[in-house]
Amino acid sequence: MPSDRAEEYLLPPLTDLIDRNPTRPLSSWSPFATTSFPDRGYSVQYEAAPSHDSPDSVVGLGISDDQFLDEQQASRSRHAAPSESQTTLLDHSPHGVKCPTKHTIVQRRLSWVPLTILVLAIYSTILSGIYMVVAFVKPRYGNAIGSDGHLAPSTASLLSALFAKTIELAYVTVCVAFLGQVLSRRAITKGSRGISISDMSMRSWIMQPGSLIVHWETLRYSAWTFLGLLTLTATLVGMLYTTAAEALVSPKLVMGPREAKMLVGDVFAQFANPAYAGWRCATPIQNETDPIYRNSTCLELEHVGQAYHNYQVYLNTWSLIASGQRPGSSMLDSRPLPVGSLHDNITVTGAWIDQGNMTALSQRYGRMVNNITAAMPHGGILAAAVNPANGIRQPQSVSGEGVYEIDASLPSPAVNVLCVGMTGEELAPLIYDEWPDTHDFDPVTWSSKPPPDIPVFPSYLNRTVVDGIFGFGEKYGQRPPIFGKLPLPYNTILNTSTLAPSNAMYLLGATPEGTDPPYVLCALKAKQSPRCSTQYVSGANGAQMAAICNQPTNGLQYDRRVPEVLDGIWQADWKNIASLWATSLSLGTGITDGQASNSRLLMQLVPTSFSLDPLLPSVAEAFAVLAGSTLIMSSLYAPFAPFWNYTAPQLERPIQQSCNSTVRAMGYASGGTEEWQDLFHVILVFAFITSAICLAFMLFEVKGRQVTDFTEPQNLFALAMNSPATARLEGACGAGPAGRQLKERWYVGMEEEDEHYYIRTKAEESTPRTSSAVRPSPVSIDVEEPSKSATPAMDEYRRLSNRSSLMSRFY
Repeated sequence: MPSDRAEEYLLPPLTDLIDRNPTRPLSSWSPFATTSFPDRGYSVQYEAAPSHDSPDSVVGLGISDDQFLDEQQASRSRHAAPSESQTTLLDHSPHGVKCPTKHTIVQRRLSWVPLTILVLAIYSTILSGIYMVVAFVKPRYGNAIGSDGHLAPSTASLLSALFAKTIELAYVTVCVAFLGQVLSRRAITKGSRGISISDMSMRSWIMQPGSLIVHWETLRYSAWTFLGLLTLTATLVGMLYTTAAEALVSPKLVMGPREAKMLVGDVFAQFANPAYAGWRCATPIQNETDPIYRNSTCLELEHVGQAYHNYQVYLNTWSLIASGQRPGSSMLDSRPLPVGSLHDNITVTGAWIDQGNMTALSQRYGRMVNNITAAMPHGGILAAAVNPANGIRQPQSVSGEGVYEIDASLPSPAVNVLCVGMTGEELAPLIYDEWPDTHDFDPVTWSSKPPPDIPVFPSYLNRTVVDGIFGFGEKYGQRPPIFGKLPLPYNTILNTSTLAPSNAMYLLGATPEGTDPPYVLCALKAKQSPRCSTQYVSGANGAQMAAICNQPTNGLQYDRRVPEVLDGIWQADWKNIASLWATSLSLGTGITDGQASNSRLLMQLVPTSFSLDPLLPSVAEAFAVLAGSTLIMSSLYAPFAPFWNYTAPQLERPIQQSCNSTVRAMGYASGGTEEWQDLFHVILVFAFITSAICLAFMLFEVKGRQVTDFTEPQNLFALAMNSPATARLEGACGAGPAGRQLKERWYVGMEEEDEHYYIRTKAEESTPRTSSAVRPSPVSIDVEEPSKSATPAMDEYRRLSNRSSLMSRFY
């Protein structure tokens, strides 16, 4: 190359590359020192350039040429002197390019980074602890969340997710900072085992969990260490924390536990009060328009609608049994239960109580005796459930998806139906048309205007063969019924002439022709059974009511809460409601041979043997289901006890009564909705434990004075660029380290004379780092460097590199 062209590429004179203090020792990793390559079987020696005053004309790299030196001097005079910044970067010394640290590697306590990390560690620990406790305790939020609460459900879920995300972000940041501090302090501590490339890659596990799959080889060397396991735990927590919080902490609709509660309800009238029931009946007809029959007409229509609906549902179930689609049974416990409905959206289920053996009873009296008692739930629970005094949240206030269950210790209204098979001769004492010396019988006026010659109390009328079964006569204090005539087959007749004392309504029916028995006499009466409790379940799509009777485990059964209560007190007023019910169902049309469809079906259900037919309901069961609606109507605003303590049959102002109950409501609460979600508790627990470990490290080891995180990419890049090359990473400059190179141990050292930090392998640590280790230069050094006092950077390095803390022994 021509000399004039070469001048453009000439470096400053080599004499400027020599330290101005010729006695300053060479760095152990200086490019002018000896570098060994044991893997290749040779070493390369670089000699230092002589000073200006040296008589030798030896140039670095083995070049010796006086003319070349002269040309260098001439070139230097032609070039401008380098700037101050260039002089700093290019320290012309035997050590090559130097990077003395401008700042200390320990940050001040109140500086931004340590303070931020400490605040995040405190935040992560406290909130992850709160989330963990909430997940285990599963608190219920009551009225705080909901359409009538302080927070809308969507807002509560959003806030939960927001805080969970901030915990996750803070947690990841703190764990990465913790890992960086541990590795950096381990790298700089003398006598430690150093750090490996796989150790330095652990921060990417937390920040980029997918790297565990892409760079799986790093797991081989670092995953099974304590720090590696801690990092893997942090990685798992960082990935799943928001999901775990959503599953176990975020408020969601769940059924709560059963809680004991005194249920309060309003009481307006005694049980089975027909006057109050008629007054409450909803009709557009005003009293002024029809003052006499307005209430009774409304009640009859209500009876028709509810009774026939309940009866049809019951018969549909039996049709499945008769067709073989469902199994039948002659045991009452296994037969379909009485059912009903209320307000079109409440399904009612009753229970068979006071069960007896029909076969044994029939054989005892020598005739068919069908005795059935059906209990229905207490209707007063409906008003109590929505009473504000009870504080039960309705489904509409819980996003329209709420559900609550009430089990109340209330007596259940029950109807007893006793049907007995009889012949015409046995019925003659009760048939007006069969009496001698009576007025002409008029079937048209029989119901509305009975004949005046029917004896009144204290007469107990005629004796019959069934007095002991029905309790007729002075002995039992009950007058028997009187019927106008014997009905035709498939017809039924009602008794409307029975005067007090009587607590029942009676019905006489004729079975199909040729059937034994030819006639059936039925008595219907009602009571409030203390052997039951009432269950009510309400949801946005409807509700269910049920009578729970004679259950050994039912602690709310009324007679278990009030042991002194009496059973079998028949309510005489009920027959006044029942008479309207029977009339509305055309059960008395047989007096005029009306041939009503309902009567025909009922007479086809009369048992023809002394046992229940497994494929058909009995006539007493059918009557009980038909009458079930009257029981609920009679108890809607009745007392919570089977008695009435007031003189008037109804009150001007309602009074409040209470009963024992348990309430289980669906509301917003934390916790999982499925059992498998309990696995997420592990994530929340590990989040708190690892956060606490990181916080303890920051408080007691770091104490707010963090060191430079040498694992951060920018710091590691600057450190590596100013560190010597090594044969330990041979071949890794292109494709990156692999295999055993990943577990090569490294440490961070400092050239104290230059205040320069560098990274070097532990395998090369035994190579001396002082001038005594440098191969003697061919240039003679006459001047001796004066002793150099310790600088703050040197003191800082010496303090950090010595084991001085309790936790440093684990580095």
